[in-house]
Amino acid sequence: MEQLRILFVDDDINLGGFISTTLETDYNYRLHFQNTLLGIDTIIQSFEPDIIILDVEIGDQNGIETAKDIITNYPKIPILFVSSHTEEEMITKGIDVGGNAYIPKPLSIPVLVSYIRRFTSNTRQQQIIEVANYQLNLLTNEVSHKKQLIKKLSPFEKNALELLMRHPNEIVSKEQLAEKLWEHSLDTQNIASLNNTLSKLRNLFKDHASLKISTIRGVGYSLHS
Repeated sequence: MEQLRILFVDDDINLGGFISTTLETDYNYRLHFQNTLLGIDTIIQSFEPDIIILDVEIGDQNGIETAKDIITNYPKIPILFVSSHTEEEMITKGIDVGGNAYIPKPLSIPVLVSYIRRFTSNTRQQQIIEVANYQLNLLTNEVSHKKQLIKKLSPFEKNALELLMRHPNEIVSKEQLAEKLWEHSLDTQNIASLNNTLSKLRNLFKDHASLKISTIRGVGYSLHS
């Protein structure tokens, strides 16, 4: 089984080293530890963590404020706040911005692992959709065939393909796609854009016969193998 990936950000280097070594050795997790928030967005994109453990105070930077941006850009990644600040106000702020848990220091490894397991039990299933050896990564917008990258989609293309892949061998109406893409019913000014999006998605499968997007005249589209 692929290792669970954990991004741990804390300005305490000794703690970071201890936690990283313990989780890697005793629990077979894959850790990326850093003691600053520098380049955090790039790290998330490249490392693709299943969960983030984030200190509330990282030097003179505020982990809770940073978490707002992370949650906006990567809403499917759970965030666990850790801190020696256990005031009610701090805990409330952490949870209010979207943190999944607020764990006091000193950290208990068994407690930390319990939270990790709780909030990652369905992470991979939520992030990856697979149909006929094609995988769509909802976190990175990447489409792969037998785990070989084909293309990184635009958010628009990803949303359309996600809907089709969640309903393989079924008819997905143009109205359903319009609701997914624009959050309103299909109108004439969106038809050309919809057709263009489906044309681009068809090109993803042109080199492999295992999947095809068919037009159901007057109704919508069907993704089938």
